[in-house]
Amino acid sequence: MIFLGLIRAGVLTFLALWQVLAMPSLSAAELPAFRLDATKVTVSGISSGAYMAVQFGTAFSASVSGVAATAGGPYFCAGRDAWAGGGVGKVMARCMQGDPAYPAQPITEADLDNMHAATLAWSARGLNDAASHLERQRIWLFHGYNDGIVKQPVSDALERWYEGFVPKAQLFYKQDLRAAHAQISATCAGTGDGDSTCNPCAVTGGNFINACPGGAPDGSSYDAAGAALQMFYGPMERTSSSGLTGKLVEFDQTPFIQRNGRPLIPQRASMAATGYVYVPQACAAGEACRLHVAFHGCQQEVGRIGTRFVTQSGFNEWADANRIVVLYPQTAAVWAVPFTPFNPNGCWDWWGYTDFGFDMTGHYATRDGTQMAAVWRMVQRLAAAGQAGVPSPEGAVPVLKVIDRSPTQVVLAWTPVAGAVGYRIYRGEGERAGDGGPLRALTAVAVDGPSWVDSRDLSPQTTYRYLVRPVDGSGVEGLSSATVRVSTGRTPPACDPYYSLLQERVVGRNNRPTNDVCP
Repeated sequence: MIFLGLIRAGVLTFLALWQVLAMPSLSAAELPAFRLDATKVTVSGISSGAYMAVQFGTAFSASVSGVAATAGGPYFCAGRDAWAGGGVGKVMARCMQGDPAYPAQPITEADLDNMHAATLAWSARGLNDAASHLERQRIWLFHGYNDGIVKQPVSDALERWYEGFVPKAQLFYKQDLRAAHAQISATCAGTGDGDSTCNPCAVTGGNFINACPGGAPDGSSYDAAGAALQMFYGPMERTSSSGLTGKLVEFDQTPFIQRNGRPLIPQRASMAATGYVYVPQACAAGEACRLHVAFHGCQQEVGRIGTRFVTQSGFNEWADANRIVVLYPQTAAVWAVPFTPFNPNGCWDWWGYTDFGFDMTGHYATRDGTQMAAVWRMVQRLAAAGQAGVPSPEGAVPVLKVIDRSPTQVVLAWTPVAGAVGYRIYRGEGERAGDGGPLRALTAVAVDGPSWVDSRDLSPQTTYRYLVRPVDGSGVEGLSSATVRVSTGRTPPACDPYYSLLQERVVGRNNRPTNDVCP
């Protein structure tokens, strides 16, 4: 998905050149402005979009409070090996690891040390926001064990990279779903086993949007958007896809795409002239709202699949009911045209192709990177009607909800309580959880924020009980929530999937086509 076609040479044609130099007039509207809390922006992405979400959350860490990454890798994984997009073989071998034509090169501890060093150095030089802001972020990571494009060791390295900056109780990593390389969406869950646009859970290809029935903690279809957003914001309700009342707005991306303060033809940045934003009714009416930025993956830009990622990725249903504006910036596939990047699959730039002929030092991954800065200008424009935090209804007793789980982690989120300065979590241990055994405090210090990740000595396929109590300024605990029960996931099977980018299909280690998937 990420580099499909990069290994096939493009053909320079008059038609391709005309497409860039003779662009039609734009009909999209100006990006509207709303009352948003621009200090707590959240971002997500799949594949190249996951790399972009990690880059964006790192570069603008003072403003980003949550990052969700599906099938992505650590910040600055490509390093300087891609030579500004001119040579990507080594990058593919290290930062994807799934194509047998590019034998996998592990991401070593030395590699991670270099990535951490770059993060800290760019922060110290003012090229990015201070790296210390990362410690307040909540991080949701996902890797399906049938993903043969970006292999699990790459996502494992992303988790290790974040562990250098983010407290463990704010970092969740799900890797026990039989999903392929895709955005896992509940929007198409009802038809995922036969729908023409949404794949079954373990299938790779198409629009790279999959349905995974039974994957959620309660046995319903897995909802990646809902899991991430509730970890970031706390428990929420979801509008049905047929009941959406907000509006999808098409806007002109061109004014936001610049280089060195000068306008840049969108294709020169491998970006589309048009982007999209989902606007709930309440936000359009001037109420205070939140902002989420959703980065599509390669081959998911509107030029290839229409608005399917915009409408079927699963974010709009949660946004509609919870005053969240969702920005869907768009890339554009570009190839065989002079003075433009080589990006035939519309990937976001996480290896430096927009630095070609400009800078070969990693400029693309900083706040001033061409695509990074363009999206940040969109964020600033969306929040131009005034900074405003979204008040959360406060009750006397917290409502506790299990948001997600893996074999060794559980994500809890709760509604706020008036007067609370923090919350204390209690857990029933191991096998005693189901028989009414005692619950013990997991946190000596009250937890701040809407969610908490339990990673403390949990066993796979084991039932645990939890409750949460608010803590006031004097350290006194208030009334506890109702007790919730959750069973951790099973240990995933030993899988070794591969995907040939040349053949555009699942293969075995020997690079021969196969239809086998892990159960």
